[in-house]
Amino acid sequence: MLSHLLKENINVIVSTGNVLNVSDLRKKAGQKPTDELTDCLRSTFAEAEFIESDDSNKPTLVTRKNNDLLEKVKEHNRTDIKIGAKIFLTHYSEAGLTEAVETLFETLNVSYLDNVILAYHPRAANSSGDGEMNGEVKEGVIEWAVGSDNAVGNLKKLWSTLEKYAKVCKIGQLGIADLDVESLETLYEGSTVHPSITQINLAACCVVPPQLQKYCGEQDIQLLTHSDPQDLLPHQVLSELELGAYRATWTTRYQVHIKCRGVLAAKGFIVGLSRN
Repeated sequence: MLSHLLKENINVIVSTGNVLNVSDLRKKAGQKPTDELTDCLRSTFAEAEFIESDDSNKPTLVTRKNNDLLEKVKEHNRTDIKIGAKIFLTHYSEAGLTEAVETLFETLNVSYLDNVILAYHPRAANSSGDGEMNGEVKEGVIEWAVGSDNAVGNLKKLWSTLEKYAKVCKIGQLGIADLDVESLETLYEGSTVHPSITQINLAACCVVPPQLQKYCGEQDIQLLTHSDPQDLLPHQVLSELELGAYRATWTTRYQVHIKCRGVLAAKGFIVGLSRN
């Protein structure tokens, strides 16, 4: 199917467009995040449009025909909507993170994002690479990136990539997901644009660790919960989608809310794929 159409394309970006306008997807509210993404990708591939770039170095874009994303974004003044995104990385790549952010701007046709949250979960050296991640929770204490070499150092470099956008007012707030309190403190103290949002997965940690709660209160960091897995698009899912020759270099989920009403106007996913 899609793998045949892609032929030998090395790099591919898949953009689902606004999934709120797809009736089959609206009927599946309350899905687990990976199941939701999988269904959104399947739906996109079923009516896919391929856009080849004139620049051979740029990825092929796969998107859905008859997509109303831009119309939904432009229905309201930019000041009347809030655009937030979460970027998932399981491999260290500053270029990949930059591509994810730039693709967001291009996809939504905006020059400013209200907030971006980074979920960086590097695999340990002995990881199988098939979705088995190295984060652990022991007795209410989060341990992030256990067994990964230089995880905090690489996170700082990724964070500096996001800081460049914040410093020129292209991103309003920066956030981070799933860090233990020591890693969060190291990131905070080593940054010039501090994280103002942090997320914790209560599916893995049933109560917020007291130290983390205390630190966030002291630094005025908004502490939120989420239910996303560490690897949102594991290789097993790509294989089921007949894309086993690829790996997800980054995955982005974005949401567009109407501020005055808190109504979700648009939602979608963008995935960067690279041939193994």
